[in-house]
Parts: sequence; structure tokens; C-alpha cells
Amino acid sequence: MKNLPSDQSPQQLDDICRSETLISRYDHQFNFMVHSVAQMTDVAFCAVLMPCECNLVVACATDESIKRVWLPDEFTNLADTLQIGGKADTRFIKKFPVENAQGKIAAYLVLADHESKTWRADDQKVVDRAVSHSLSIIESNNKKYRLAMYHKLFDVSSGLMGIANFDGVFIEINPAFSEVLGIDRNELMVHEYFDFVHPDDYEKTSSIVQELRAGRSINHFVNRYITRNEEVRYIEWAATPDLEDELIYTVGRDITESVHKDELLIKGKEKFQKFFNNVRGVLCIHDMEGNFTELNLAGYMATGYSPEDLGKISLYDLIPPENHGKVRAYLNAVNMGGQASGEMTMVKKNGESSIWYFLSVVNEDADGNREVLTNMVDISERKKMDRQLKQAKEEAEMAYKAKAEFVANMSHEIRTPLNGIIGFTELLLQTDLDETQRQYLELINQSGTSLYGIINDILDFSKIESNNLELSYDKIVLEEVISEAVNIVLYGLEKKRLEVLLDIDPLLPRYMWMDAMRLKQILVNLLGNAQKFTEKGEIKVYVRVLEELGNNSMRIRVGIKDTGIGIPEDKLPIIFKAFSQGDGSVTKKYGGTGLGLSISNKLLELADSRLQVESQEGVGSDFFFDLSVTTEDEELDLRLGEIKRVLVVDDNSNNRKILRRMLEIKGVEVEEADSGLRALMTLSDDAKFDVIIMDYHMPIMDGIETIRKVKELQANQNSEQSFIVLYSSSDNEELKQACQELDIENRLVKPIRMNQMYDVLAKIKDIQEKSAPSKPEIPEPTEQSLRILIAEDNPINMTLTRVFANELVADAYVIEARDGKEAVDLFQKEQPDLIFMDIQMPNLNGYEATRKIRALEDHVEIPIIALTAGTMPGEREKCLAAGMNDFLAKPLLKKTFAAMLKKWAGSDIQDPV
Repeated sequence: MKNLPSDQSPQQLDDICRSETLISRYDHQFNFMVHSVAQMTDVAFCAVLMPCECNLVVACATDESIKRVWLPDEFTNLADTLQIGGKADTRFIKKFPVENAQGKIAAYLVLADHESKTWRADDQKVVDRAVSHSLSIIESNNKKYRLAMYHKLFDVSSGLMGIANFDGVFIEINPAFSEVLGIDRNELMVHEYFDFVHPDDYEKTSSIVQELRAGRSINHFVNRYITRNEEVRYIEWAATPDLEDELIYTVGRDITESVHKDELLIKGKEKFQKFFNNVRGVLCIHDMEGNFTELNLAGYMATGYSPEDLGKISLYDLIPPENHGKVRAYLNAVNMGGQASGEMTMVKKNGESSIWYFLSVVNEDADGNREVLTNMVDISERKKMDRQLKQAKEEAEMAYKAKAEFVANMSHEIRTPLNGIIGFTELLLQTDLDETQRQYLELINQSGTSLYGIINDILDFSKIESNNLELSYDKIVLEEVISEAVNIVLYGLEKKRLEVLLDIDPLLPRYMWMDAMRLKQILVNLLGNAQKFTEKGEIKVYVRVLEELGNNSMRIRVGIKDTGIGIPEDKLPIIFKAFSQGDGSVTKKYGGTGLGLSISNKLLELADSRLQVESQEGVGSDFFFDLSVTTEDEELDLRLGEIKRVLVVDDNSNNRKILRRMLEIKGVEVEEADSGLRALMTLSDDAKFDVIIMDYHMPIMDGIETIRKVKELQANQNSEQSFIVLYSSSDNEELKQACQELDIENRLVKPIRMNQMYDVLAKIKDIQEKSAPSKPEIPEPTEQSLRILIAEDNPINMTLTRVFANELVADAYVIEARDGKEAVDLFQKEQPDLIFMDIQMPNLNGYEATRKIRALEDHVEIPIIALTAGTMPGEREKCLAAGMNDFLAKPLLKKTFAAMLKKWAGSDIQDPV
């Protein structure tokens, strides 16, 4: 053993220390210290056993009895065999406790030998000296260990640990100081800690230092430090003074984040309290039994109670006794579900009652107790207004019903004479008149048509605004609907000599499901505007396929583009408003109610669409809308037999493009000429075409003159005669006469419909049309004539309808009935092929007469067409439900009447002139 006292016998010390093993650490580790091991012969040993909680493996005797007697119970994991001087037995063992100054055993000194020994007093002295020295070593090592642990803790601690003197100078600091303050340790050590304290905290920090000087320890002291980045960090300190060495031992932790959270929490609480106390609505908090714990100012005012009453009142004091069952149900609801809402009658302190809407949620307070936060709104006035509104609504509905009946009756009364005015002026305009007569009649016709449009707009707008208009979807051919709309405004377009183009996407399926009547109404509105505001150029109606949606549906765009006056950019936002146009001067110049675009937009809203516009002042406008439609296609013959090459002659480039697209989809080669002269030059080069499509209205040389030249050219060249299709926007008698002279049998009226053109081209080569729409099955006409029954009580309307029928059907036999009863009788007697049925008639109205006729029919169903103003909501549906086949709105126009005849009486109907 090293450094033993020198007054001991060297031999005795050597005898002990030669085999000494010393555990000298005060933790779970152990260390053997062997003196002169190399000189050992008969090895004796000693071991210092540290009384600790863990099991230590130590050198010891192998005799089990000795282990049980001398060793502590916890030292059980001992070596099975211990060789001492080459022998496995032990004859001597003795242990001595090593006690510290407090009398606590720090270790045991154990002596053992394989030979029996006699214990002597000198041996005890040596052992005492060894025990004393062992305690000195143990305490020294323990102190070193604790110091090492302290340094380790000092270095790795995230808390700020340091030693400073009372003058503010750092003696020692750990790395956490540098990490928190962002300042290098060497720099910190040459400054006083006051250099880093926030200026506002100098005074209280100096005060704390004075307390430490006085010998008082401090805890939970917080001050602010400035970091390298000039950030403010909050540090909480615990410090103890050492007055003897005039030092301060301190430990700190950075609580900046916690302080900020506390500040936010305090601000949040302050905001909540301000909101709680100042909000106009009633806010309150009550416990799970309904006892109020908090009530805001509005709550006190609403209930009549004061803050002194808080803690004494509950929900049961505010709710009438007859509703206490509802209170219990409410408390159960919030307890089980965590929230509740509803209406409840509340009684003030003075006895006044009111109706309140409440919304409650369960919350936990800071102590974990459940409470209910409730917001309440007085809805007494709203309830009163609801009752008044309900009463007003009932009165309004009664007034609306009366107004609807009045509007329907007035519509009938207005339209009946208007029908006569428009119809007969239209007929008179087709007779021989002098210029003055024609001018006056045209003015009458225009005035009547204008009045008709105004009445329609007002009635439609009234129906839309009252939500009494619904769309009725039918299977239609879109191209036909567009053509019908164009025909309605065609007269005005021809007068202005405006070019009308029909540009239909070839990919568009033939059939789709739409409300044909409302779609036509929208198109007529847009076409009417385009015609009204366009003085020269063209109007194009186009349809584009935007995207395939699958399941036989697609999204399409329908638009009308003109070359008119355009719309100023600042006027675009208001053009869809009712009773407004882009400019007041426009109304004065062009007329109109300003309802057309508004009505069109309202109708499109019913189909989940809207009207859009792109316009440039002085250039023109493009109005369009997108629709999602269900479609149905049919197999089409995309060939035109022997027709391989076609020459298109037209001065309008857009029209040539449209025709080219129509023909190329059929596999036809197309060549274009922009004038009659260009066409002659093309043909003079011996170019061969199966068909020449010739426009009539062209500058310098019109279509008729060009055809004459072509025929002369072909006659001179002795070439094969090409077939020529003439199309024109003005199909008049003079033009017909010219076509007859030139032997032109095939004519098409603009705008050109794709299927119409295919039909004419197919007819040229005797190709049967494969894509024509199927017609409803109708009875074949009699051998003598087409028998038409007209049921109409108004003489003017009767005369007009009869004239239209006789002019359009060469062998028409018209049967006249003055009321519904007479119509039923004549049906039985005459067996007509087609019936036009007025709705409002004496004796039997149109619905009743139709039902009786249907009951009398035997197998064959006769087509019945309703004649009506069409103003009442659901009138079309009522007509169809009564058994009618179709619907014709008054006033009657010859073109729409002709279209209806063609639809239900076959194709042997003359075109209206």
C-alpha cells in the first residue's frame, strides 16, 4: 500500500501489503491496488469491501461457512474457487470495518490466509494503521470523484452555472452561458455580468447582490440579459453567497419562451375579459347544475339582475317553472354531448318574458372543473317579424295568384287582336301594293311585332322573377332549333342585307336533350340584338364542342357573333340588368325594353349556365353560353357518292370556311373562289367539279350573272355540265324566275344547315339521306285532301289560320269549329287528319275538348296542336297532359305555322313566301 506511515514495522507492513487489494472508489466501480505482487510466495490478501447496493465480485475465501459468517448478505456473486498460494483452502480470515468521522462504515478490510494464524496486538496496530490509511484514501478518492462529477455536470448542464464575486466579476462559468447569450466565454470572463444585464433591470439586480452580501440566499429571481444579437432573454436565478471567500454561487435557467407564453396568455385573458364584458350579446358561464358563475354586462341588462346577485341565481330562476323540464333536458344534453343549442323563453327579474336563441359548449377551467360557456341572442323581435312575414307571404301569394290570373286574361285579350294585326298585315304585304301602302303596312307590322315582343318580355320576366318557370327537356336537333330562330329574325336581316352564317361543329351529335322553346327564345333575343345593333357585315351563329364528359354527355358552347357597334367596356357590367341597355341613347335609337338579355340570362341560370360577352366598341360583340347536354348520335353516311370535288364561290371568307369544313368531313375536295370572276378563271383552266356552290349576293358580278357566264363557258368548251346549288339570303320571285330560266333546280336559303346541304347534294346523285331525323308516325292524308280542323272562337284568328292553311297546303280542306263542343262533334263527323285547338273557348275549353276527342279515337291518334298565348306557368305541360301533341304560341306567324304543318303533316307543304 502506498504512502503508509513510516513508524510501522516494515516487515509487518510488508506482510499485510504484499497481498492487499483495496477498493478505493465510492461508486459502483472498484479498483485493486497490489503491493509487491511480484515478490509473493505464500499469498495473503486483504480487500476493502464497499457497502453499496450493487453486487461486487471480490477476492475472498472459498469456504461457504466463512462467506456466510463474515461477508454481507448482498455479496453473493463470489468466485467458486480462489487459489491462494496454489491451494484451494483457507484457514484464516478476519475483517475490520473502516468507519468515517460520522461513524458510518465506508468499507471493510478483510484479511485471509490458507494457514491458521494467531492474532496479536502488533497485528492489530498494523491493521488500525491500515484502516486509517484506507479511510483517508477512500475519502480522498470520493472527494475527487464528486469533484469530477461536478465538473461534468457543470460542463454539460443546459442551465447557467457560474461563480462570481460581489463586484460583478465572473470567476467561472459553464458553456451554457455562451449558448444562451451568444457571447464567447473569454469575452464574458473579461466583463462584469452587469454589462449584459438589461438597463431596466440594473437596480433590482444590484438590490439582489446586496441581499447576497448580507448572507441571504435568493431563489426565483428573474432579470433580463441582452444577447449578442440584441435579443432580450429572461433568466431565472437561484444564488447562494460564500461570505468567507466573498463569492456567489449561482444557477440560472432561460425562461424566455415561458415568459412569452405567459405574456400571450395574460393578453389573451385580458382580451377575452374585455370581449366578455363589452360584447353586445349575452355571454355567461354556469356549472353543470345550471348555477351562474359569470355573466357579462349585457347579461345583467338582459336579465335585470346585478353583479351582487351572481352566485345566487341559476337557469331555474330565468326560465318559467312550466319549462323547467326543458332546463333539465338541456343540462343533460350538454353533460352528455358537450354542446347544445336551441330556443328558450326567459323571464327577467321584473317578470317580462322574451325568446332567446342559445349556443352552449362545455369547457374545463384551470382546475379541471367542467363548466358551460353560453352565448344568447334575443330573437323576440325576429319571431315577431317572422309571424308578420308569414302573414305577408300568405297575402302576397294570394295577390300573386290574382295577378297571375289577371295577366293570363289580359295576355289573351291583348294577343287576340294583336294576332290579327300581325297576321293580316303579313298577308297584305304579299299582295300588289303601291309604295305608300307598302310603307304604311310595314310600319303597322313592325309596330305590332314590337308590341308583341314587349308583351312577351314583360310576361316572361314576371314568370321568371316569381320562380314559376321551369325548363322542359325534349329530344331535339340543335341545328333545326337554331334555323327556326334565325327564320324568325330573317326578315330584318334581309332588309339590312346582313350575311347570316351558321357554323356548327361537325363533331356535334345529331340529337340532344334540351328545352327547345326556351333555347329558341334565348337565340331569338340574341339574334334580335345582333340584328338591331349591326348595320353592315355579318352575324354568325356558332356551336362548339368544348369537352366530352362521358356517358353520352358533353359540354358545348353556343354563341352569336356580330360585326355591329360593339359595347363600351365600362357598360359591360350593366347590360345583363333588367330594364337597362348599355346606353340610354341606344334605347331611344333602337328601341326595346332592356329585358332581353336579362331574361336570357335568367333562363340560362335554370340550366346552370350564364350568358357571357366579349365585345369591342366599333368592332362587334360575341355573346355566348356553355351548356352540359345529354346527347344521342346516329350512324351517318359520311360519303356523297360520286361527288368528289366542289367549287365554293362566295365573297365572304367565313362562309367559305364553314362550307369547306362541312364538305371535307364528307371526304369532298373543296376549292374556293372569292368572286364570280375568280370562279370563271378557275373554270377556264378546264378544272372539273362535280358541283358548284354559288352565292347570290356578290359585288361586281352576282351569282345569277356568274352562272350565266359559267354555262356559256361550259357550252363553248363542250364540257360536262356541273350541278349548281344556288343559295341566297333573299329568296324572292325575281330570283325564282332567274333560276327557272337557268334550269337551276337546287336552292338553299341562308344560313346553310349542314344536313340541308347534304340532302341537296345527295339528291343530285340520287343518294338517299341517311342522317335525316325520324318523323313522328302520322296518318296518311286522304286521297282527296289534307283535312284540317281548326277550333277557334275568335273570328280574326280563325280567318288568319284558315288563310295560312290554304296557302301552304295546296289540297287543304279546312273544317271550322267555333267552340270546343262543336270541335268534338265535327271530329266525329269529318274525321280530320290534323287539328289546331285554341285553349280558351266557350262551352268546352281546349283541354276538355282534347280529352273527349282522345276518348273517341279508335286506334289512330290524330295530331292536335295547341293554339295559345302561352303565358300561364306550366301551360305547355297542361296541354301535353291533356293529350295534345304540340304547342303553337300566338300571334301566329306564317313561317312558324308552316314549320308546324311540315312537322305533323309530312313534307308536301309549300315554303312560306
